[in-house]
Amino acid sequence: MQEPPRPGDVAPYVEDDRPATVGQLRSTRRWLAVAGVWAVAATALGVIALIQANKDDESGKTQSAADLARVQNNLSGRIDDLESRVDDLPTSDDVSKLDGRIKDLETKADRTASDVDKLNGRVDDLEQRVDDLESSSQTQTNTTTTP
Repeated sequence: MQEPPRPGDVAPYVEDDRPATVGQLRSTRRWLAVAGVWAVAATALGVIALIQANKDDESGKTQSAADLARVQNNLSGRIDDLESRVDDLPTSDDVSKLDGRIKDLETKADRTASDVDKLNGRVDDLEQRVDDLESSSQTQTNTTTTP
């Protein structure tokens, strides 16, 4: 029988207390992938067995043929819809033309910003000149009105 730990003793090392290593994680991932492949294979075998059982049943054959025709018609319609949607998509020429137009607009916007900056400077100059004129006008008015 094992003795209970004494105070101050270090707890015995348990292997499960260690964190998983990268190699262990990779190995686990591989086994999960293998299990997934087996699950897909088992599902495929089940579907094949179900289809085979339906083939054996004569009434199942007519039902399967009707279902197959319905699915084919549905898929044909969906494929036609997708083809029309793809045909409506822009071509690379359209995209390159649009890109050129965007670049032209960006250039014009940069020029406009530069022009606005120039106009702001001119407006500031005009405001300064008006302020100077007002102050000189007030100075002249004050000198002419004082006796």
